[in-house]
Amino acid sequence: MIPEAREHPRKIGWLSTTALAMGGSNQSLFLIGALIAGQGAIPGQGTAAIPLLVVGLILSWIALPGWTELILMWPNRVGGIAATCGEAFRPYAPVLGNLTGMSYWWGWIPTCGLTALLSASAISQWIMPWMPVPLLACLIIAIFVAINLAGVQWAARTATVIAAMSALLAFLSAIIPVVTGHVDWRQAASFHLDVPFAGRFGEVTSAMAGLYLIGFAAPAFEAAACHVGETIDPKKNIPRAMYASAGMATLYFLVLPVVWLGVIGPAGLSAELATSLGPTFAPLFGALGKSLAIGFMMFNMFHGTLAPLTGVARTLSQLSEDGLLPEVFAKRTKSDCPWVAIVVTAGSAIGFLLIGDPVWLVAAANFTYLIGIALPSVAVWLLRRDQPDLPRPYRAPRGMVTLGLIAALVWGVSTVIGFQQFGLPTVMLGLALAYSGAALYAWRKWMERRKAGLRGFGRSLHLKLTGAMLLVLALDAAGYYLAVSSVAHDANPELVTVLADIFVAVAILTITVGLVLPGMIAHSAVEVSKAADRLATGTLADFSRAMTALANGDLDHAQARVEFLPVIATSRDEVGDMARSFNTLQQEIALAAMGLSGAREGLSKARAELTEANVNLEMRVVARTVELEAAHKKLVIAARRAGMAEVAIGILHNIGNVLNSVNVSVSMLDQLLRASRQKAEMLPRLAALLDDSSTELGRAVKSDVKGHHVIEYLRKLSATLDAERGEALGELDSLIKSVEHMKQIVNSQQSLARGATLIESFDLVELTEEAVRINTTRIAEHAIVIERAFEPLAPVSADKHLLLQILVNLISNAVRAVSEAAGERKVIRLAVHPASATPDRVVWQIEDTGVGIAAAHMARIFESGFTTRSTGQGGFGLHNSALAAKRMAGSLQAFSDGEGQGARFVLELPSQAAAPTAQMSVAS
Repeated sequence: MIPEAREHPRKIGWLSTTALAMGGSNQSLFLIGALIAGQGAIPGQGTAAIPLLVVGLILSWIALPGWTELILMWPNRVGGIAATCGEAFRPYAPVLGNLTGMSYWWGWIPTCGLTALLSASAISQWIMPWMPVPLLACLIIAIFVAINLAGVQWAARTATVIAAMSALLAFLSAIIPVVTGHVDWRQAASFHLDVPFAGRFGEVTSAMAGLYLIGFAAPAFEAAACHVGETIDPKKNIPRAMYASAGMATLYFLVLPVVWLGVIGPAGLSAELATSLGPTFAPLFGALGKSLAIGFMMFNMFHGTLAPLTGVARTLSQLSEDGLLPEVFAKRTKSDCPWVAIVVTAGSAIGFLLIGDPVWLVAAANFTYLIGIALPSVAVWLLRRDQPDLPRPYRAPRGMVTLGLIAALVWGVSTVIGFQQFGLPTVMLGLALAYSGAALYAWRKWMERRKAGLRGFGRSLHLKLTGAMLLVLALDAAGYYLAVSSVAHDANPELVTVLADIFVAVAILTITVGLVLPGMIAHSAVEVSKAADRLATGTLADFSRAMTALANGDLDHAQARVEFLPVIATSRDEVGDMARSFNTLQQEIALAAMGLSGAREGLSKARAELTEANVNLEMRVVARTVELEAAHKKLVIAARRAGMAEVAIGILHNIGNVLNSVNVSVSMLDQLLRASRQKAEMLPRLAALLDDSSTELGRAVKSDVKGHHVIEYLRKLSATLDAERGEALGELDSLIKSVEHMKQIVNSQQSLARGATLIESFDLVELTEEAVRINTTRIAEHAIVIERAFEPLAPVSADKHLLLQILVNLISNAVRAVSEAAGERKVIRLAVHPASATPDRVVWQIEDTGVGIAAAHMARIFESGFTTRSTGQGGFGLHNSALAAKRMAGSLQAFSDGEGQGARFVLELPSQAAAPTAQMSVAS
């Protein structure tokens, strides 16, 4: 499986990316002479090479939107459109990504060496005639390698300076002749096609040979895509850089050749441009024009050397990270520079330049380059067809993806018809370069198999088919050689050309049938094989084990993993049908596994409910048993104290009678108080009447001193009656409440009956988690956070159901305490670990951030019936839990710093069932 692309530091903007890409746009400068005049035995196309340049440019513009869409689908990658195919062709065949990337890289290697030679030649003519040109070219490559090893920012800064000078001189070379009127527009529009032999077929052959060679330069502005993963805000900046680079390519491939043809003519264009372009600058700069022409070529060739070392070298590193090339190419410096890939690129370029980089070598490399730019257009079309829902930050306009595919087909046709013109050795070298990527891919797989402890090469359908097609290619080459050698070239040039075209077509088909189709078939077969292995060793094996566990009643292990990874096979043939059928099989098995999981959950829930009911019953039995034992002991003591029982019974009976009498008396008192109240209400009115001077009685009373005393007495008597009635009623309420409280305490006492204990082995952490799950609803309702600190423990042997009820009660109390707390932090911490002093005992700690326990209550919380609830209900959970812990030879302790400070309960039990000897204790 291809891993996700690594993240790279994003340090360059769209202007820097455009500057780096210009190293591809100016490649027309070293092709124009070969296209017009030819080289050696290879004929040129004459001035018709200029319209062919325009056609190549148009084909590149057509493919541009699709390329932009492709690279932005995976914006973390580097290495350009070809390296992105490692991801795009993943569902089809990994070898396709390898073929695309390596072919693209080989296509740029001669450019790096040839441009270094041309710039070295310009420098030698200008200022350093004493230094050998090849040595100077190697020195230029070494300097650019050092700049690249310093980091992409340094390379971008260098490229920006070179691009500024190159673009400035290019614009001057185009504008000066036009403005000064030195362009012969009739000559600029005169195009003549040179043909290798007469006739329409000769014209087509010549045109296709020119268009084929133009493919080496015209689409090269795609170099702006080599730094997607290193560009700031690629969604915005990469389209800018791509279209800006295409604009500069239009200047170099359309404007400059036409203007130059009108100024210096065909002879000047076919000569060395460093010496022939002087007239384009001379109208403005005079004698300085020759120096500007040399500087123009020097800066542009610098660019052509820098671009492969910076961007194209990253293709190797990306393919290596994708698992398609040996791992060594992925090595990077601390500044994220792929130093191995850069050094290998530079070394290959130096090797090519030392043999002179002849046109036939450029033509052989162009064969691989066209593979590198044609397959990305195919990838865009396949992704649109087979995976339309993939995210696309940039989407090519309607119809442009199809037009890009057509452009790729045109390049393919030009290869079939035009490649033959460069001869059989060139064709064979191009094929060898294309197949070299497959060899490196095989090396990577061989190393991976050896690391996995497998044989270096296993039996592979891909290997067999590829070997067979290589044999076909060898037989085809031999047949071509015999056929061509028996035909007179001068007498039958058309026949020789047709034979050569057939050989080229067979060679291209050999790559398709020998690499691509076997790779796709083998990839699909391997994916199905891996999926079958996952199914057999994963879901099916789990399903079988789960069914066995279910039959044995082991619900904890009655579960199967549902691992459904669909097999992606896009081929529309028997292999695709097999993959789709296998996906259907996986879906059905996944549904069966999920059905088993549902049945298990239902059974687990039912068993949990039954377990909870049984545990509650056992807890009640244990509590009753302990209380009966205590009552028995009390009866024994009472029996020893002869006669005391009858006395106690009599006292209790008398107390009951007194309480009944009190109730009757209270009722009577309440009636008397009510009657007194009615009479007392008349006293204030009588006092007011006696105190009223307007009445005769009032005047008489007030005239007597004793009358004043009567009025005052009546008022005090009324107030006293009110106070006494209120006090009496208050005492009555207090008495009633005390009686009710006593009744609640008496009625809440229960006896315990002795019950049997079931000892079994179980996992403490799983049991604790089950207690948490029982309280899940209330935990979720109050948004309580459960923090766990579980240490590894061996299974214990104890009464599982009894222990579960204790944990359920403790966690339930903690949930209630946290939910009633005023603070925002609602946390319950659960810890399970061996006891520090006695490792054969286990400790649970249940700590909460709840309301806490008052100091006054700490001594009573384990008493039967004690509760702090305002309703008076409850009071038996902690009592029963403590009794249950005592029964299992354990202890239950409580800790709290006071109200609002939370509480902590510590439960300690032996890891193996033991007699109930430990005592309950309470700490504060």
